[in-house]
Amino acid sequence: MYKTLIVDDRDIFLIEMERLKVWGEISGFEIAGKANNGSQAIDLLKKNTYDLVLTDIRMPIIDGLQLLREIKKDKLCSCVVIISEYSEFNYARQGIILGAFDYLVKPATEESMLQLLKRANNFLKETQTQRLTLAFDPDNKFGWAYPSAEEKNIINYIKHRDFSAVQLFSSTVENLYQALPDNIIKADIIIKKLYHNIIIAVYEEFKWLGNYIGINYFEEVDFLHDGNTDTFKEFYLRKINNLIKFIVKFQPDTQDENIRNICEYILNNPEEDLKLKVIAEKFFINNTYLSNSFPAKTGIHFNDYVTMVKLTRAEYLFKNTNLKTYEIGFQIGYRDLNYFMKQFKKIFGLSTSEFRNTDYPDYQI
Repeated sequence: MYKTLIVDDRDIFLIEMERLKVWGEISGFEIAGKANNGSQAIDLLKKNTYDLVLTDIRMPIIDGLQLLREIKKDKLCSCVVIISEYSEFNYARQGIILGAFDYLVKPATEESMLQLLKRANNFLKETQTQRLTLAFDPDNKFGWAYPSAEEKNIINYIKHRDFSAVQLFSSTVENLYQALPDNIIKADIIIKKLYHNIIIAVYEEFKWLGNYIGINYFEEVDFLHDGNTDTFKEFYLRKINNLIKFIVKFQPDTQDENIRNICEYILNNPEEDLKLKVIAEKFFINNTYLSNSFPAKTGIHFNDYVTMVKLTRAEYLFKNTNLKTYEIGFQIGYRDLNYFMKQFKKIFGLSTSEFRNTDYPDYQI
């Protein structure tokens, strides 16, 4: 039985939800906890395990959107549903892009709750078996259109370093909003899942990406919400465009199999000894040949490429760990701390201490 936490500042709503004849065997969900605000909910989530959180948007102390951010940040629950009045439509849309699974309009009916819990049940089963599928039924059992062909094409474009992926994603988004003019939030949910599936697939294809950009970067919302469809779309397009630019820069498109393999090895092992002599020996290539052929085939000198890779790994470590500067330098292979700091400032324009204290939403290289 899946455990549900219901969060609302009005006790009457909690009572009404509990009275709905949807809990137990009929849905596979039970109410395991109740809270009157986001702060209480966080305390409960840290002490207990819940499979589903149903939360109102408008609450004192910590509202539903803030609660959603905390849940996502600390991975307290995989399935969160926003509940609100029709008048809070834009807030609900913000919840979707922040990572809410779905949206429910007050007052909830038994029919709407059963439909929601059916979708949530499907999502949780897929999550538990670690299958990378949609949070709704891709076979259209619930009547939700999903652009499977477009998803596949966008992923293929990105795998081939083709920026046509950005335009196709844009047109797909527009088509979805036009197809669901009376249910914009369901369009938001589909688009969010489309984007999510694309990012997951690209990270599976380019496994080295995780060494340099945490996948959470693509889920973090770094703009002011206004409920505007174009704002949401621009967020996704910017992230996808940045992803392709990153791949293009770090994995050069060359027909030389040796060079491709060398680049992939470097990207997968940024903290190893990557001196030209070491790599040449590892791949049974003459030093001079590698030194001359690498820039000819990639457009960048070997040592410059290695430096770029290592310092981007350092950027990741500065953003995602509490390691000290000398520890990061040593970890990526710099024994001379001053030289490491000089190289870092040359690339990023800031000292390592300045960089660590500056909030950069996008990656700089």
